[in-house]
Amino acid sequence: MVERGGRVLIAGRSAQVLVDAVGLLRERGYGANASNQFDRLLDDYDVREVDLVIFGGMVPPATKQRLQAEIRELNPRVSFLQGLGGIAPLLVAQVEQFFEGAVPDVRYDAATRTVRIGLSVAASVVVEALWAAFTPEPVARSAIVVDGELAAGVHEIVMPVEVPVEGSYVTVRVGPRVCDIQIGETPRSVRRIAASGGLPASVPVTTRHRWD
Repeated sequence: MVERGGRVLIAGRSAQVLVDAVGLLRERGYGANASNQFDRLLDDYDVREVDLVIFGGMVPPATKQRLQAEIRELNPRVSFLQGLGGIAPLLVAQVEQFFEGAVPDVRYDAATRTVRIGLSVAASVVVEALWAAFTPEPVARSAIVVDGELAAGVHEIVMPVEVPVEGSYVTVRVGPRVCDIQIGETPRSVRRIAASGGLPASVPVTTRHRWD
């Protein structure tokens, strides 16, 4: 693995999303662990060793607030991110953007469903649309929209029709840098579930990987 030095702890609900995200991050050289056992988080992990904590959208607000305060007290240098969606590749892209830096000139026009990318020099570019089907657990879906060398200048990429207008995201990769954008509104049903905590408990998961 390539040593990147970033240690990431993900607190979320869906066991499969957590396990998949940790596996993908470790393949990319990050130290990564995840748990949906919120009340035991500080017992199961030494958060003084963590650089970044990501909270999934199904973590209750009061629980998230409490954990942030407790983790910050133990580790003042830690950073926090809110997960954009319960999709493992999207969580990975958020981590990469945090550690590697964002692509500087990317915009999204919702009216035309177009991603605008400005390149100062020719570069290898990958544009991937991401969304999830809920069964009720989120199952990742994706479409590679661009994968190749683009010339310097402004490029406008229209999202394919199969990308939903709700609950969808796009990642833009230019070299090691990544930009993550939510391109579809969060479905009202998902917002209601998140607010009410209405989803059933997921299979308990607490990964116990070495950080290095």
